[in-house]
Amino acid sequence: MTRLVLVGPVAPYRGGIAHFTEALGQALQSRGHQVAALSFRRQYPRWLFPGRQQTEPEPITPSMPATYTLDPLHPWTWWQAASLLRRQRPDLIVFQYWLPFFAPAYGAIAIELRRWGIPSVALVHNALPHERHPLDATLSRWFLRRCHARIVLSEAVAHQLVELGLSVDAQLVHPIDFRYGPVRPRTVARQRLGLPSEAPVLLFFGFVRRYKGLDVLLEAMPMIRAALPEVQLVVAGEFYERLNHYRARIRALGLSSCVHLHDRYIPESEVVWYFSAADLVVQPYLSATQSGIVPLAFHFERPVVVTAVGGLPEVVPHEEAGFVVPPGDASALAEAVVRFFRERWTERLTQGVRRLRVRYGWDPLCTTLEQMLSD
Repeated sequence: MTRLVLVGPVAPYRGGIAHFTEALGQALQSRGHQVAALSFRRQYPRWLFPGRQQTEPEPITPSMPATYTLDPLHPWTWWQAASLLRRQRPDLIVFQYWLPFFAPAYGAIAIELRRWGIPSVALVHNALPHERHPLDATLSRWFLRRCHARIVLSEAVAHQLVELGLSVDAQLVHPIDFRYGPVRPRTVARQRLGLPSEAPVLLFFGFVRRYKGLDVLLEAMPMIRAALPEVQLVVAGEFYERLNHYRARIRALGLSSCVHLHDRYIPESEVVWYFSAADLVVQPYLSATQSGIVPLAFHFERPVVVTAVGGLPEVVPHEEAGFVVPPGDASALAEAVVRFFRERWTERLTQGVRRLRVRYGWDPLCTTLEQMLSD
């Protein structure tokens, strides 16, 4: 039996990376591997974290044995984590990497692992962040060079590694997290969310940050309403930007009756209701590498409108699983949404989503890690 340790957030930490780590651990366990997690004593200092809390609002336990040791700002915890891994002697360490903030801690551990002959892999969700800072490239390069291999989940992240002068050992796609269960009846979901049962419903899901382009979607809404007067937009996720800015924009555009702001982190048990209520998921991102929202939409068999940034067009083929529009173009975004409803694309695109879902299992990632174990 092979032993792997996943370094990164797990329950009760919230968010996409924590969910990904949990799902990867479960997938590896189902294939007979012994999996443990090395997680954070403190993931972010309060002054750096833009949200209200860093843990899930519901009681959740990790799906694998977990040790909460790391604090990115306290170097002695890095050595504690490295010493723990040395005693465990796993066959492979898998770092979940998405921010240069974690590079010093991760890099210090990776150096010790190399010294002790323990192989490590970086699973790179983002090599460079959306909001760039002067040291980002230096920090990411310093850590990623110290891993034996690097796996990416989109062409966009592969390009980031090339930009950093680093090789890509495997390029895969972001798998679907199946633990959210099956889609629920649309009428029941809409009743729970207080939405009209027959209206066209759009969903913008996830943390609200400037690069995700909610402003563009709001600019498009009057054009969409002109063609689809009953349309409703649900914005579900905690705002990491000034909420008052968006409220003022909604009022100025006359959208108060059709835009529903759910300014909070959506716990696992409620995610299903938002996607089940929606006809179409909209991601008007201004920049991106990849997105965990697309696999989530595909899990619930919902088509997606995305912008042509980062890896989004890779996973949402135009007119097959959704529509791809230029970033920052409210008119093009409105045209795509109106076309979806007027030309009755629901069934065609839903069938496309079902076909594509086959690509988004966990087997390719697990197989890649197993091949690295045998190298």
